[in-house]
Amino acid sequence: MGKGGSADADRIMLDPSIRDWVLVPILIVMFLQGVIREYMSVLLKDPKKTELKTIESMSQIQRSKRLRANGHNIPLEAYEMRKRYFVEKAFKAPEQKEGEMPQMPAQDPTAMMGMLKQNMGMMMIPNMLLMGWTSYFFSGFVIVRLPFSLTAKFKPMLQRGIQLTTLDVSYVSSLSWYFMLFMGFRGLFSVVLGANSATDQAKLMQQQVQGPAGPIQDFNKLNEAEKTELEIHHHEWVTPSAESRFKEVHNDR
Repeated sequence: MGKGGSADADRIMLDPSIRDWVLVPILIVMFLQGVIREYMSVLLKDPKKTELKTIESMSQIQRSKRLRANGHNIPLEAYEMRKRYFVEKAFKAPEQKEGEMPQMPAQDPTAMMGMLKQNMGMMMIPNMLLMGWTSYFFSGFVIVRLPFSLTAKFKPMLQRGIQLTTLDVSYVSSLSWYFMLFMGFRGLFSVVLGANSATDQAKLMQQQVQGPAGPIQDFNKLNEAEKTELEIHHHEWVTPSAESRFKEVHNDR
């Protein structure tokens, strides 16, 4: 009787109106803001612009790789002619003046501004407005009780905005409910909106670190590496020996 009476005494009766006018509205607003954020990202997203020099460098590297992979099908003279073009012209390092520092690859400032605008519109401003809306209209509400018990260490996380030391840890405040939805809706948005949705906070943070177009590529180093691979590649024309290889295969059968 003592233990059962103590457990019943720790419980509080939650008004059903709190569920209808606090818990459900926060849930609906958080879901709708994720959907609206997805469509706003399409409007605010700037199209990726690739410079002509970048496309040319990537094309040269791909052509050199195809030459190394399929060069055995052309005569040595034709292979050497193509090899000289890549080594002496296409992959030639740019000349630097004496005392001039090597130029580092830079990011496109317009792409950086587009990424900043997207982060401001997609993450910071909506989250600040929603957190302020929740704190102003629903501050101090206890809206839900978890179906399992927790230790006292979870009390600051689950009962933000409520200063009741005697309240059981399993009860959740309105502000903590907002943060739980903020972190927990990621999986739901990936199902409803797709895996590459703009509501993925981890993806947006990763883009902030890497930049809007991913890691910066230094084509001078890539060209130098491909030039070295091409110089040490051994060429062997297979066409003259095609007849003898055909006979060997035919005789083995």
